[in-house]
Amino acid sequence: MSAAPPPLPGSASGKPPRNWFQRNLKWVLPLAVVVMLGGWGLASWSGFRQMSAPLKSSEPYQQALARARAAPEVQAALGQPIEEASFVFGNIGRFADVSQASMLIRISGPHGKAGINLEASRSGNAAWQFDKLSITLPGRHEKLDLRTADEKLCAVTAHCP
Repeated sequence: MSAAPPPLPGSASGKPPRNWFQRNLKWVLPLAVVVMLGGWGLASWSGFRQMSAPLKSSEPYQQALARARAAPEVQAALGQPIEEASFVFGNIGRFADVSQASMLIRISGPHGKAGINLEASRSGNAAWQFDKLSITLPGRHEKLDLRTADEKLCAVTAHCP
């Protein structure tokens, strides 16, 4: 005579057996949340990098960064080497024959961090004129102006070359 097979787990109490998802619910749900948040974070980071790329390759950005790296006050306050942050905040655009740029560039060195604020414009293919190019250094209350003497005079008199 053959004996009846043993009861399935969970069926002894009259309940149907649990499926895979029910047995593994304690780690599947947290893992799903982490994967979704990680995907959202990665997509956001990638989007910010793509939006920053045109700003970082622009002429005003490159000039502002070069001036900040060459300024002795900035070198003394931040140390060497001076590195730029991954993201740039701002915009650059052209309307008719006038180009305008407005940016906030984060930089850092071994001794601290700073932010470069710039507003620049140009007409046609002329050189960029910086209406504002200042840096906020750690430990200083006033901003350091990185514009040339001609750019400062142009901003005051509105008589630009």
